[in-house]
Amino acid sequence: MTQDMGETVSTPGGRRRCGVRQPGAAYLALPLAPGGRPVEEFLVDPPQVVSRDSLGLSAIGVTLVEREGVTHVLDIVGREHYPTVASFIEELRRMGVSRRISRNVDFARLGADSRLVLLHEHADIANALEFPSARRCPCEREEHLDESYREMCARLWADEPLEGAAHRLGIFAVLPIAQIEVVRAPASRGHIDTRRRAAQAALPVVEVDR
Repeated sequence: MTQDMGETVSTPGGRRRCGVRQPGAAYLALPLAPGGRPVEEFLVDPPQVVSRDSLGLSAIGVTLVEREGVTHVLDIVGREHYPTVASFIEELRRMGVSRRISRNVDFARLGADSRLVLLHEHADIANALEFPSARRCPCEREEHLDESYREMCARLWADEPLEGAAHRLGIFAVLPIAQIEVVRAPASRGHIDTRRRAAQAALPVVEVDR
C-alpha cells in the first residue's frame, strides 16, 4: 500500500536490489503507510511503449520532461538489478519507492503535480498474443477480464521470463512524489548542500539516516 500524500514517514533504508542508499544523496520517495492506495492504481496497464531517442532518455539517471506546464521525472528501471517488471513491483510493495536523483537536477522545476514515471526495457511484449495466461489482470481492467482478451496485460509480468517474448521499452507505472529524502552524511556533512538544492522543489524534503 502506498502512502497518502501529506503523511510524514520515510521509506526504509534497507538494502534494495539496486543496493543501499548513499550518504549525501537525494531520492524521490513514496513511502508505505496504512490506509494508502493500492500499488495497482499506479500501474500503466497495458504499458505505454516509448522511444528512448524521441524522449531523450538517459540510460543512467533520470530525465526531466515537461508536459502541459508540469515537469515529470522519467526513470528507466535497469534490468541489471530488476530483470523483470514484477521484481520491481514486489520490492515496491515491501519498501515503497526510493529512486535516486542527481543533486545537480533543476529541483525548482518539480512540484506537487510532478510525477515519477517508471520505465522498463521489458515492460511491453509485442507478441503477447503468443502467451496466454490464466492469471487475472492485477489492475482489474474491464476489457482485460474478458476471456477473449489476448493483448498485452500486466498479468504477463508475473509470468516472466517468457521464452521468445519480443520486449519493448515502456512506461509501467506513474507515481506521485510524496517527498525528497536526503541521506545524512555525518562525517562530511555533504548532505547539507544536497538538502539546500532539493529545497528548491515545491516538495517536502526529509533527512534520513540511511
